[in-house]
Amino acid sequence: REFADFLNLYVEDELPGDQRRVFDQHLAECAACRAYLDGYQKTVRALGAAAAVEHVPPAPHGLVAAILAARRK
Repeated sequence: REFADFLNLYVEDELPGDQRRVFDQHLAECAACRAYLDGYQKTVRALGAAAAVEHVPPAPHGLVAAILAARRK
């Protein structure tokens, strides 16, 4: 649930500045995570936020690691 909450805050541009900078830095370097985030955003738009959280495919390890690193800030 924390994973989805983090991504939703990111997508809605409500993530705290330090966390967003760390996460943006990872996304700038990781095409796989950018692709996952793009698919996540499309899923959220297509199904609505509540339904999408239950249907999101497994996240790449790098994306989870980037979220954890950003949350430590």
